Amino acid sequence: MNLRVIKKDVNYLIDEFVQDALISMSFTDEDAKIEQIVDLTNEALELRDETLFKINRPDGVKRTYYRNLMDALLSSLDALYDKLSELVARK
Repeated sequence: MNLRVIKKDVNYLIDEFVQDALISMSFTDEDAKIEQIVDLTNEALELRDETLFKINRPDGVKRTYYRNLMDALLSSLDALYDKLSELVARK
C-alpha cells in the first residue's frame, strides 16, 4: 500500500465522522449539545492533522509503523464515535 492510498483512507475516515457529526447536530436544538459536537468535530480534524503529519515522517520500520499508525487512528475514531453516540443518546 502506498502513501497516497493511506492518506486517502485517513481523509475518508475523518470526513465520514465529520459528516455524521453534522447530521447529529442537525437533529438537536440544544446549544450545549451542539457545542460538544463541534468540539468532537475539532478533535477529529486535529486527529487527521496529527496522523497526516506522522505519515509524512515515518519512524522505524515503515510497514509496522504505518500499520500501528492506522490502528491508533481507528481506535481513536472509535472513541470519538462512542462519545458522539453517548452525546446524541442523552436527553
